[in-house]
Amino acid sequence: MQTIIFECEIITPMFLAGADGITPELRAPSIKGVMRFWWRAMNGHLSLSQLKEREGIIFGDTSNRSKFTIHLEEISINKGRAKLMPHKDRDQECINVGGKFNVTLSVPVEITDWDIKKCQALFELVCWLGDFGKRARRGMGSVDIIKCSGTPQPQWEKRPATLENIMALFQILSLGSYYTIDGNKIKNIYNGSMEYYPWIRQIQVGAANNGILQKISQTTHDFKKNNGFVYEASLGHASQGRFASPIYVSVVQGSLKPIITSLNTIPDRNSRDISLRLQEDFKNEILK
Repeated sequence: MQTIIFECEIITPMFLAGADGITPELRAPSIKGVMRFWWRAMNGHLSLSQLKEREGIIFGDTSNRSKFTIHLEEISINKGRAKLMPHKDRDQECINVGGKFNVTLSVPVEITDWDIKKCQALFELVCWLGDFGKRARRGMGSVDIIKCSGTPQPQWEKRPATLENIMALFQILSLGSYYTIDGNKIKNIYNGSMEYYPWIRQIQVGAANNGILQKISQTTHDFKKNNGFVYEASLGHASQGRFASPIYVSVVQGSLKPIITSLNTIPDRNSRDISLRLQEDFKNEILK
């Protein structure tokens, strides 16, 4: 069995709940679900049938067992209360900043098409591009990898979240030919037919900002207030159905800096109101 153990630290309040949907709790299935989401988003070059087949082989489905297992061990987790939306006074139960936990990923040695290096690269990307729990698309539930160990010993050193290092992980996952660095962003350059689901269009990295959570929250509030139906069609809504924002703002360590991943926009309604210009303005306001 090949294994890798990540020691992780929570760097923004995590609103991840257990089975009751209320009580804060770290759960391995939740982490694996986020890994599945981002694997799918990275593979926009696959047809839907290819995507479902490959996803089932790697993560498991009714016909296949997952290629890897995930185990979670709490080291020092404290629960408290924090603002889900920092521009408002209302707080909710959460897992506090500073909490530490281990995530162990294991892959049988006989598996050749999905090895421990790919598992490692995917989890590292997830911790940079995505967060866990409520308001994950607005910087909450961010996790930083402190160190990792395993069998065999992984080649790992703590690296900053730069476009070059993100591309290096794409290369390990055999995705390098579908993305390129173009100026200050990573762009999807696949020139074939793309399916109608939320695949990654581009990735941008912002500057360090200790007040980034407040900035993300206030910017979201201001854009929603000033743009009404266009905001809902372009940047998400939770009323009369739910449309998750295609602009995913995560936060990484280094005085907390934002990473913004733009996904293909698949609205549930009001498609005529989609404004890519509004999405760009929203991103630029957070990045500047």
